[in-house]
Amino acid sequence: MKLAIAVVYLAVDREDEKLLEIHLNQIEKNTPEPYTIYAAANRLPDGLRRVLARRPNVKVLDLPMTELRRSDENAYYLELLLQKAIEDGATHVCTLHMDSFPVRPGWAGELTGKLKGDCVLAGMERDPYRDKKPLTAFMLFTREFYLGYRPTLSLSAQARETPQYRRYAKVYPHILDSGAGYGFTIFREGLTWYPLVRTDRGPQGWGFGIFGGLIFHLGGAQWFPVEQSHVKRQPSRWTPWLGRLWRVAGLVIRGRLRSRIGELAPSNLQQDLNSRRMAERKSALAASPEAFLRDLGVG
Repeated sequence: MKLAIAVVYLAVDREDEKLLEIHLNQIEKNTPEPYTIYAAANRLPDGLRRVLARRPNVKVLDLPMTELRRSDENAYYLELLLQKAIEDGATHVCTLHMDSFPVRPGWAGELTGKLKGDCVLAGMERDPYRDKKPLTAFMLFTREFYLGYRPTLSLSAQARETPQYRRYAKVYPHILDSGAGYGFTIFREGLTWYPLVRTDRGPQGWGFGIFGGLIFHLGGAQWFPVEQSHVKRQPSRWTPWLGRLWRVAGLVIRGRLRSRIGELAPSNLQQDLNSRRMAERKSALAASPEAFLRDLGVG
């Protein structure tokens, strides 16, 4: 196996250096197979770029800049990374985010073993009700799938207007962000994929947790500082109260109902809660990665 790991690194300050180090250390610790990380670091601070450059198995690519943001930015850079990895002869390609990483040795061998017959991809499924598609926080697929079907991470407006896509969206509700194109390609070609669903019993969170018992995702850590650094807004006075209520509700409400309740919260309160929760989790992970992951059932 010649494994390529493609990651778009986004951060705005050196406070994320600890998260980056944990991400790199966990990949190294849990991946005995030879691998190369193909890194896009166009908007990474110089200090964090140096953290990447110090690692002998990381290749930071000089990529053309884009004005796209959020999922579109991720897809733009990730497409270039995947192309380069395939050109370099990778037999298997994995995508991660800066806040996702493997947590158990042997993850690559176990999941490549799932890629047989019509099953062409293993990937994180963020939500079994609202987002039934592979998520770029973790996808693993073969060189043959990439070259044979030429999937794209995003879906064009033209593709979304086809009867095939409408059937896909009806059967597999999903969010139209980076990764949707792979899910649609698999559906259109009559193929299958192996979803990694959340397996831990930790606190609720959109995309947060251990998936398939193998991959951890903090859940959007790279978006919060990058997209909100220019917003100077005081937290709502209701945020602490709503946060306590939400944690209590999380003990007794599960699945679709809890997701729906979250949607009903006023957007500014929900954003305050999400930002606060993310800060708390990043701090706890940085303080003791082993303890944080052990509380989620790793170890």
